[in-house]
Amino acid sequence: TRTRTTTTMAATIDAETRRKANLRVLQRIDSNIVDLAITATHVVLYEFNNDKRTWEKKNVEGSLFVTKRSAAPRFKLIVLNRSSTENLEVPITASFQMQIKDPYMIFRDSSASKDGGADETIRGIWFHDGKERDQIASYLEQVVKSLVKIKEMERDHPPPQSLGGEMEDTARQDAGAALLSTLTLGSNNNESKAAAAATQQERAPGQQPATHTSPLSTHQNLVLDKKSLQLSLLSLIQDERFLDLIHAQYLKVVHTRATRQQSQQKDNGNDK
Repeated sequence: TRTRTTTTMAATIDAETRRKANLRVLQRIDSNIVDLAITATHVVLYEFNNDKRTWEKKNVEGSLFVTKRSAAPRFKLIVLNRSSTENLEVPITASFQMQIKDPYMIFRDSSASKDGGADETIRGIWFHDGKERDQIASYLEQVVKSLVKIKEMERDHPPPQSLGGEMEDTARQDAGAALLSTLTLGSNNNESKAAAAATQQERAPGQQPATHTSPLSTHQNLVLDKKSLQLSLLSLIQDERFLDLIHAQYLKVVHTRATRQQSQQKDNGNDK
């Protein structure tokens, strides 16, 4: 049992080391990348030729990463190309279109073409591991659904005219951090510092805080209206740290409730 535990710990450490190394490489390509959401070991890019009505293999293959960014677009798909220095970079937006057609994940690039019009190029990614393909597709589907919902809410409920553009952007960036700060108030100091550090990391490049007060105290004073809260929750649902915090609070409530019930049962038994 001890040997198995040691082996599992070593594998976990190796995986984390690889993740950090990959993150550093990707941040050299795009400095706005803050985290890796999900990865695939080996993929190959294909492109559909409309004239010939056939799939053509492109000179792009390697590891695939879905990354989280501190600026729009918040998610980006990247393939680190082992065949050349030209990597595949695809922004994931509300207009991203995708479907699974074995053995490919077929998608339409949501970015603009070189001539300024919509890019109608249909591409397919072949995955060495079909399970990884399904996991990537499922994650991207959830991301796009959230982005579509956020876009619809922003369209239907525009910000008040009294707020300036810069003020509105700052409030929206801080909204998620305010929720995280609320969840960490009862936890240890390290978690609070982590939430504050994440907030500072997600500020737009070149943007400076309005004051030098503690980020945590600033977020405690931030009051979210109902729509801002809803937008923030839709964004945060894709963040593993947020889900970890929610799950930790859930387990804490379940444990407290079970302890209380046991105590009540014990008291009832003593009364008899």
